[in-house]
Amino acid sequence: MAFRLGIVGCGSISEGHARGAAGSSEVEIVACADLRADLAEDWAERHGCERAYADYLTMIREHELDGVLLATWPNLHREQVLGCLGAGVRAILCEKALALSGAEAREMRSAATAVGALLVEGYMYRRHPAIAKVDELLAAGAIGAVDSVRAAFSLFDPEESAADDPGRDWRQQQELGGGAPYDIACYCVDACNRFAGGPPRRVEALASSSARYETVARLFGLLEYRSGVVGVVESSMRSDFDHELKISGSRGHVRLPVAWRIDYPTEVVVARSVGWGIFEEDRFPIPVVDAYRLELDGFAAAARGEAAPVPTLDESVATALTMDALLASADTGAGVEVEAL
Repeated sequence: MAFRLGIVGCGSISEGHARGAAGSSEVEIVACADLRADLAEDWAERHGCERAYADYLTMIREHELDGVLLATWPNLHREQVLGCLGAGVRAILCEKALALSGAEAREMRSAATAVGALLVEGYMYRRHPAIAKVDELLAAGAIGAVDSVRAAFSLFDPEESAADDPGRDWRQQQELGGGAPYDIACYCVDACNRFAGGPPRRVEALASSSARYETVARLFGLLEYRSGVVGVVESSMRSDFDHELKISGSRGHVRLPVAWRIDYPTEVVVARSVGWGIFEEDRFPIPVVDAYRLELDGFAAAARGEAAPVPTLDESVATALTMDALLASADTGAGVEVEAL
């Protein structure tokens, strides 16, 4: 029997989840909720939901659901996660960024743990077979001992909307959690922590803000891990497209040119130096898959106790605490120790 999900938020990111569910035999999105009732009704009609709601708590109370998917702005996540838990939901998939601070992430972890609920942050890239291939190559020693992890996620924002336009994109609205940190840089932090094997000890960062929107538009950071690995985060809304993950080791480099949202066939590239400035490469083709479908299927399996959650809630707390430290470093101009979990 398919896992029955209710989705909260019928904006653009919800369409990716709808496509993923449509291709899944494990998950169905059977209800949707959005404060904009007309949007919810349209979404339900287009995606075959049983019912649309204007209030997510009413949806939880009145509809038979196995879990809830939060596809809303980051500033709403804390309130909605706690609201879902209070209403009896015991399986929640929440879009990134889970929290706007380490304190929020810890609070949500404590609340979920107290009632035995599953709370998973939605990083669909983690389920992609390209990431599994990177793991396989690292485990086989293809690049030797890992030295550094570079994660870049940049998209150019032309900033065409007026600063007082209430209809401008959420990424241009600071109060909604907009800007680079909680939309794109969080992927980089999550990936650096993942491939370095845990949260960093200390970070140093530079950032700058959009003069028009006062959001953090650029965030660049160095992350020092206890293992000796160094993480490099590059995230900008003033740069052309860059979605690369690169892991460097003692005997080579493994690179995924587009790491975070992979819509087309791709390849994982391993390069090794064979002379001064001369490299040999091995390329590993990766077919097209729907990472949203894999994320939904994995979430359902975790909710049923058949698989571990990806990422774990501790990993999500670590990402939030690391982001706190990066922003504090950028603000003070000094290195900042990352708080323990």
